Amino acid sequence: MKPRHRQKRYHSQRGALGSSAEEALPLRELMHQLEGLEARLHQLKIGVSNLLQLQQIESEGAQAEAQHSAQEVMRLQEAADSFEIELASRIVSWQHLQEPFWQAVRFGGLGVLLGWVLAWFVYAR
Repeated sequence: MKPRHRQKRYHSQRGALGSSAEEALPLRELMHQLEGLEARLHQLKIGVSNLLQLQQIESEGAQAEAQHSAQEVMRLQEAADSFEIELASRIVSWQHLQEPFWQAVRFGGLGVLLGWVLAWFVYAR
């Protein structure tokens, strides 16, 4: 073999892998990218953890808020019921019904007495 032929073969093999200086550059870039990916993965894990905590807090808060809202609704319902009873007691009180009641007793009683008297005259004779 001629020495020149060997050099060509060596260059062709070396060209596929590149020189050691050329190999170090992509390796450094890959290491830098790997470090960036690791940092991004760490940030992503922290973000997911924070999201899960936030969802848990929101669900607990929603339950507590729902319970508080239910208590508030019950309190307002009781207040409305007591107001309705108070209003009804003011509208329908003995003072307002006293006069119509006695008029009904008076005229009803007089009507019954008058009816008995008329019935006695009709059937007694």
